[in-house]
Amino acid sequence: MNRRVFLATSLALSSCGRRSGGGGPVTWTGGIVGASHQVGHLLWQARDAGSAPAEKADVIIAGGGMSGLIAALRLKQAGRKVIVLELEPEVGGNASSGRNEVSAYPWGAHYLPTPTPDMKDVCALVEELGFGLPGNWDETQLCHDPDERLFIRGRWQDGFVPDYGVSAAARAEMVRFAAAMDDFKKLRGSDGRRAFAIPVDESSKDEEITALDQLTMAEWMSRENYNDPDLRWYVNYSCRDDYGAGIERVSAWAGIHYFASRESHDVLTWPEGNGHIAHLLRDRLEGCLMTGKLVTRMTPEGRIEAIDAKTGAVSAWQADAIVCAMPRFIAQRLIPGMEGQAAPEYAPWMVANLTVSGPVSETWDNVLKDGKSLGYVVATHQSLSPIQGPTVITWYQPLDHLPPVEARKEALGKSYQAWCDDILNEISGPHPSLREKLTHLDVWLWGHAMAVPLPGVIHGPVRAAMNQPLGKIHFAHSDMSGLSIFEEACHWGHQAARAILA
Repeated sequence: MNRRVFLATSLALSSCGRRSGGGGPVTWTGGIVGASHQVGHLLWQARDAGSAPAEKADVIIAGGGMSGLIAALRLKQAGRKVIVLELEPEVGGNASSGRNEVSAYPWGAHYLPTPTPDMKDVCALVEELGFGLPGNWDETQLCHDPDERLFIRGRWQDGFVPDYGVSAAARAEMVRFAAAMDDFKKLRGSDGRRAFAIPVDESSKDEEITALDQLTMAEWMSRENYNDPDLRWYVNYSCRDDYGAGIERVSAWAGIHYFASRESHDVLTWPEGNGHIAHLLRDRLEGCLMTGKLVTRMTPEGRIEAIDAKTGAVSAWQADAIVCAMPRFIAQRLIPGMEGQAAPEYAPWMVANLTVSGPVSETWDNVLKDGKSLGYVVATHQSLSPIQGPTVITWYQPLDHLPPVEARKEALGKSYQAWCDDILNEISGPHPSLREKLTHLDVWLWGHAMAVPLPGVIHGPVRAAMNQPLGKIHFAHSDMSGLSIFEEACHWGHQAARAILA
């Protein structure tokens, strides 16, 4: 796979069949799945699209992730004629999901924190999708108890904040940290805005607060004398969970934002994770979606070109407006003149789905303190059946042990067998019999899963430059906030729609 193809798609290799793991012969099936890199060679045919006659169009949206789908929905509801071009067979982007005979399951984002009333765009959308409103949520879609636990020092404890075997001094430091985060929740800048808000653009621009974006979370914790290893592990885990990188790399502003921007710990979740939201949006956009379309070029004058991933046929449109709902590293390669513009760093991830013949955990989210991964969620947790049977568990691991370019290269060269061994060796600590229950294991590699909020990204020139339209092209993607979370994708989808309608 050459560099250009590698950058344009998720990492993916195909493999299936019976394997043997570190524990001896086994009989599960599976392979490395995901976005097909085979379509990448079509980029070399991009020159053929330049001469294709252009159809007239109203609004073309390039990218069927959350931002693109939300922008399309709002534009369609306003009476505009919308076409969404998506490379993959299904829309959803980082909210992709799958299904087998046991359950639906996520391949990416797997929950939505319940929004507060000030998150107007998110609240309007979730009410429209039937989830309820703050104070009146549909309880069947809230995460059921028990919701989370941590495997620490050889046993499970409730909650993710380390508690079992923690010293009195360490506990006092954790209480002090929690109190500081509560203070940040209440803090307002000299401009009257919340210090840490969602969306990010609603946050205070007070320089004393934004200065936190110039140092790492680890530097800030050292400055404030937060040195307990268990506390630092917990904060590092939290940053890896939302940002794909730990406290040594993520900015202090982003690290604090994780704890200080939300009021509730409740989450909305479904067996397929945020794929449920993608499916609801897809159904509302019937007739607007064109999948299997590899966008190869778009111009500020409104021309957009694409190749059909199956047939190689080229198409072109001359649109009144374009929404580029793609990550910036892809947009730079499709829009003339953007090649040299700054862009965020992107974190690679590995996600695996393990189908097992019997129950594994009664808890939805399960974290192993001393592992490389973030642990796993249970797809069947929301089931109301009193009998626990076969299930699917989704395993999440940011590949942050190396710089992103090196991590992507390593992931590309790693075999399915090696991934299985890594996963099963780690999970066998708390679940020594899981290998015997395993019937199927698939691995999905995300080469550029999310933008990493390094120091200077959120309150610096990189993000400021990304948020400007370019002629008829409006941009909509969570990486424009520096944080790859649903609420930011929702914000930019609405912003693009509003700009076009204005």
